[in-house]
This record gives sequence, structure tokens and C-alpha cells, in this order.
Amino acid sequence: MNRLKQRILHWSLEKKLIAAFSAFIVLPLILIAVVVSSIYVENYRSTMVDAVIENNRQIMKNIDTSLQPLQQMSMLPIQDEAVYSIMRKDYNKVSYPLLEKGRDFDKVNNLIQSGIMLYSDLIDSVVIYHEKSQSIIGRSNREYMNFTYFEEEFIQEPFIKVIREASGGFVAAGVHEERLLSRNGIEVVSLGRAVMDPYTKEDLGFILFNISVDKLKTLWSNTSFSEKTKFYLIDENDYIVHSTEPEEIDTPASAVLSGEFRYDPASKLHTTVNREAYIISSFSDMANWKTLTIIPRKDLFLIVYQIIAILAVSLILLLVLSILISAKIAKTIMKPLAVLKRKMKLVSQGNLDVTFDTTVHGEIGVINTAVDQMLRDIRSLIERIYVEEEEKRNLEMTALQSQIRPHFIYNTLNVIKWMAKIQGASGIEEALQAFSSVMKFTAKKEGDYVTIAEEVEFIENYTKILDFRYFNKFDVIYDIDPEVMRYKTLKFLLQPLVENSVFHGFEGIDYKGTLVISIHKEQDSLIMKVTDNGRGFPDDGQAKKEAAGERDTFNSIGLNNIRSRIDLHFGPEYGLWIDKGEQGGTVAWIKVPIIEETAG
Repeated sequence: MNRLKQRILHWSLEKKLIAAFSAFIVLPLILIAVVVSSIYVENYRSTMVDAVIENNRQIMKNIDTSLQPLQQMSMLPIQDEAVYSIMRKDYNKVSYPLLEKGRDFDKVNNLIQSGIMLYSDLIDSVVIYHEKSQSIIGRSNREYMNFTYFEEEFIQEPFIKVIREASGGFVAAGVHEERLLSRNGIEVVSLGRAVMDPYTKEDLGFILFNISVDKLKTLWSNTSFSEKTKFYLIDENDYIVHSTEPEEIDTPASAVLSGEFRYDPASKLHTTVNREAYIISSFSDMANWKTLTIIPRKDLFLIVYQIIAILAVSLILLLVLSILISAKIAKTIMKPLAVLKRKMKLVSQGNLDVTFDTTVHGEIGVINTAVDQMLRDIRSLIERIYVEEEEKRNLEMTALQSQIRPHFIYNTLNVIKWMAKIQGASGIEEALQAFSSVMKFTAKKEGDYVTIAEEVEFIENYTKILDFRYFNKFDVIYDIDPEVMRYKTLKFLLQPLVENSVFHGFEGIDYKGTLVISIHKEQDSLIMKVTDNGRGFPDDGQAKKEAAGERDTFNSIGLNNIRSRIDLHFGPEYGLWIDKGEQGGTVAWIKVPIIEETAG
């Protein structure tokens, strides 16, 4: 047994599918054949009777299911605002009653055609009666109407009285001859509802559906279990609505069945009337109708034998067909799986340029689409990472090159500073001291990050140099939260902003400039602002890309360089923005994430 199990486990998926399909089909079919052949034929009598009972119940269910939409559509005169307003209208109080009635007639007819007739093939005709004008305000058949019958007999018909006396309930009024809209007087079953004002309970009229007796046959496929089987559909008044014998329609059931007809609606079970036949009945809750099937006892055995023969042939054919279909399905499933397996093997070997067929349907198509999209994303990600790393390397190289020359200048300036001190030139000494600190910052700091405190110290020395250059042309105000001094940020972020404020903002002004440098924490971000009251930044507040050679590269990496470095290090949600100040001048602000001193 274990060896057989192991052999089965090593089968291909195609063989396993064929075996599984065949087992699920063959085993039940064999079991059915054994059970059918081992049971005594007499036991099938109850089976046949149950089948007839179920057939009757299904017919009743079909009738109820078909009448359910009619019950809902009978609410049209109340639910449709346009029809409801017409039903409540008193034409004696309008200026032109005939014109008004004609317009309403067309409107209601259009609603009948579009809202009722198109939604049910069962309906033969529809009539909407207007109580106040005692006229028909809408009907499905506009070509013909028996006005004499309408004026003299229609409203007095028993089926009309039943509908009007139901106080707004949905009523199935039995079988009768349709004489209002039919020239030939066909046999119909009428259903309808009285239209009542929901507030005043005033009788506004009624809506009437007529269903041809012949159309009722469409609600069941077959009622003949043998050549002598008889089937009857009986209305609430025990009149025959349908029979296998057309001449029995619209006659009392008691006259056709005489003493054999006994029906117990409470039990809803079949009744054995005599030794010759079974009478099976079923009841409709909606229409209050009954179905009656009469099967001679001697026909039951004949039907059983026929069913067994048909079943045996069907089982054999179904068995052969199922095995063939199982093999075809298994091969259909395996073909795209084999292709998928081969391509996935190439991917596992490192070939990311493999493409998958996304036009395949089903689960394999979903897998192909997902894997193909994943490979495209991987290729795109690799390319994007390569480009970003290359750009980042170039930017860092630029920043590194900007530190080479300051290192040499820093050593030279130290020599000049000591010479100035020896000669007593204190102003020159102070300027050189600030400039040396700036050069020391650019030359000795390693890595990409510095603390806010170091960046602020660098800006203080840098602005001191600018102050010497411009002869006290501006003041510097520092508004820095002490808490942020320990945080870290990229080097050289504030210097280009200060440079632009002094060079561009304070150039040519006739008043003393003010430069405000503020650094604060906002939620999870660090905001650094450089605000001046100068003449404003050109080009609508947007920085121009610096031309090559315009500025000394060690002194300013450049505004666009700042934007690129922030984007590469922190992502697109951070960056540099330049706006016009509310009182003139320029506001440049940088948003970067908070980085603790241990990071970077």
C-alpha cells in the first residue's frame, strides 16, 4: 500500500488530475448503478409519487415566482408619482377635461408599455381604471376596446368586484373570457389591485392584469408522467384554469372529477383516491390556486422501467464523456503551467528580462500578470537605484572637491592672521579669525552630516565676514530653539540661502538690511528659515539654476544642488522652497527630517 501511495505521489500533475476527475465521476456512477439495481422496483412507486408532488410544488413555485413581479408592478399607480397624481385627479375641476384626459391617457399608456409590458412576457393585457371619471385611464391595447361591454357589463363582472372589494390587496380573480380588449374573447386569468389613497382610504380605481390561459403553460415544462396522466390547474373558486383536455377549461372541478376530487389545503399532501390511481395536489399561497395530477397506478411501473433504462444508458455515456473531458481539462491546465515553470526557472537563474504571457485567462493568467509586473518593477527599481547612486556620487564628489581648496586657504590664512596680530591690525585679525573658522569647517568636517550647533557656528562666522565686506550694511537675528541644536543635518544647507539674501537682497538698497535665521521643530520635521527685508528674490521667488563659474564652488554648492541633495537623502516630501515675504524681501525655508546626534 505504501509503495502504491509513493508511486501515486510521484505522478505528474496531469496524471493526478485525470485520476482525480475519473475517481470523482466513476465511483459515484458505479455506486448509483449498484443502488438502483439492488432496490426492489416496487419501492419506486413512492419515488414517482414524490416526484409528482415535487413537480406540482415546483409548478406552484413557478406560478408564485411569476406572479411576484406582477404583485410589485400592481403598485405602479401608487408608487409612480405621475400615475398617482392622475389617479387622484378630478377631471370635472379642470378647464379642459377632454384635453387633460387625453394627455394623461398617453402618459399612462407609455408607462404601461415601458414599465409593465416590457418586464413580463406572461401579461396579455393591462387595464387601469379611474374611479372619479369612471373611465379607463390607461390600457395596453390602444387599437381596440369594446366600449359597449365596458359601459354595460365590465364594472359589474365578478372578477372586478373581487378586486375592488379586496381593499387594496393583490387578488387573483380566476378564469373568465376576456371581452374588453380582445375581439376573440380568449380565456384569461385576471389579477389586480384596488388603488387606495393611503391617507384617506379613498377608492381611486384599480389596476387589472390579464394572463392568457395558454401562456400559463410556459410556467411548467412537462406534466405528463405517462400517457394517461392528467394535470389540472384549479383556481380559488374550484374552476379548472388549465387541463390536458382543452374542453374542460373554465368548468367546475367537481363536474369533471365528480366524487374523486378531495383537497385538503392544510395538509398540502397527495391523496390516494382509489386503487386505480393517485391524485396529487399542491397549493399556491399567493394566488390561492391548486395543482392536481392524476396518475394511474399501472403506469407507475412502466415509467420506472423507462427511467432505469434511460438512466443506465445515460450513466454509460456520461462516464465516457466525463473521462474524455477530464483528460482534456488536465492537458489544458498543464500546458500554461509548463510554460510558467520553464520561465520561472530562467528567473531563478538570474535572467530578469523574461516576459510572461499576460493574455492567458484564469488563475495562470493572474500569476503571469503578477510575475511580469514584478519583474518590470524590479528592473525599473534597479535602474532607478543605479541612476540615483550615480547622481548622489557626483554630488558628493562636488562637495568633496569644494573642501580641497579651503584646506589650503585655511593654512595660509593662519599665517596672515599671526602677521596681522604682530603688526597690531586688530580688524584684520578679527576678519581673518572668522574666515579661518569658515575654512576650518569646510576643510576638517568629514561625512555628510553636522549638528545644528556646528552649522549655526559656521553661519555666524560666515555672516561676520559678509559684515566686514559690506561695512555693517545688515544685522543678523538668530531665532533658534535650543532643543534643536543637538540634531544633525546635511552640511552647507543654510550658507547658500544667506549668500543669496545678502548678495541679491541687500544689493543696492538704501536702508539697513535685516537677516533672520530661525530653526524650529514642527512635528517630525525640522524647519530652517532664512528671511530678509531686501529687494526680493527674482523670477517669482524661484531660484535660477546657477551658471557654471558664476560663484566659487567652495563657498556655495548652489540652490539646485541643495534641492538635489535633500531629495536624494530624504525623499521628495522634503526640500527647499523660496517665497516672497509679507513685508517684502524673501523667505527661504528648508524642511528636513529630524536626525538624532547618534545618526549619520
